[in-house]
Amino acid sequence: MREIEQIKKDVAEGKIPPVYLWYGEDRFLIQEAYHVLKSFYDRTDPSGSGIERVSPKDFSPVEICDLANSMSFFANRLVVVEDVTYFQDGQTVDLEPFLEYLKNPNPSTCLLFIAESVHKGRKFYKALDQAGEILEFRSPKRQQEWIEWVQAEAKTHGKLISHQVAAQFIEWAGHQAGVLNQELKKLDTFMGERKTITEEDFQTVTPRTIEASVFQLLDAVASRSAKQAIKALHEVLRKEHPLKVLTLLVRQVRLLLGCNALRERGGSLAEVPSSLGISPYEAQKVWQQSLRLSTEQLSQALHECLKTDLALKTSGGDPGLLLEIMIAKFCSQG
Repeated sequence: MREIEQIKKDVAEGKIPPVYLWYGEDRFLIQEAYHVLKSFYDRTDPSGSGIERVSPKDFSPVEICDLANSMSFFANRLVVVEDVTYFQDGQTVDLEPFLEYLKNPNPSTCLLFIAESVHKGRKFYKALDQAGEILEFRSPKRQQEWIEWVQAEAKTHGKLISHQVAAQFIEWAGHQAGVLNQELKKLDTFMGERKTITEEDFQTVTPRTIEASVFQLLDAVASRSAKQAIKALHEVLRKEHPLKVLTLLVRQVRLLLGCNALRERGGSLAEVPSSLGISPYEAQKVWQQSLRLSTEQLSQALHECLKTDLALKTSGGDPGLLLEIMIAKFCSQG
């Protein structure tokens, strides 16, 4: 999140580097950063004629360098190269024009490259690093980072949200910056002049993610509460097709089995994200939940999932009832 703050600082001081490289998988954060940078150029040219956005598919490095070197009636220009593929393995584009340009970039132009991923060992990356500024845009990894981000975003909408309510909001709405920001905008409209966001507010306005509902369902299973588990199942089934629900349950059970297997080998929570291919935050949640369910219980649950999958596809029985029977069996396991 500090990346946007750095760009705001550059804009406020009027010290835009001649070259930027922005990269990362969080397209929402990059788009937000672009709007901040664009505001600098809109001040002198509200028409937007000093801004050009191009694709490497349509413009060669020579043509992009020519755009960056061209003069404008207005003092400053922004040339954005989107969806950069120059760091991908097997790319054959001649990047020599860029390497030459980066030795002496046009000070009146900001040449911005946007990529999903980079290769820090490449000559092109090192030249960009020397000529300008490189920023990585990533979503928060830890719960505390997510909470701080939500609180900061709420403040931009003139709202306050406590640490506890922010944590509950994230659990409810999921871990996508764009979705959370959109929901905060909806809360701003819903609340009007009222300042402090409550749990009731977001539960009224924001739809709960199916992943959160599935997690709650398995929490109820771990507590042997058939009533709560069936209630959670009905909530999930209101949002998704039974086969999708079953797929999510199978995924969750397999993750829990993976945690138990890792623990039995002497592994730790720190190994879960790389071993299971999930985010650090999800890893922490799954690891804690796996402590409440034995490998034997989870293996039996996976067996019941596969039996239910077959029944859903072949028996013609009521899908909701088949899933209810499966969940009841989960809860009755010793």
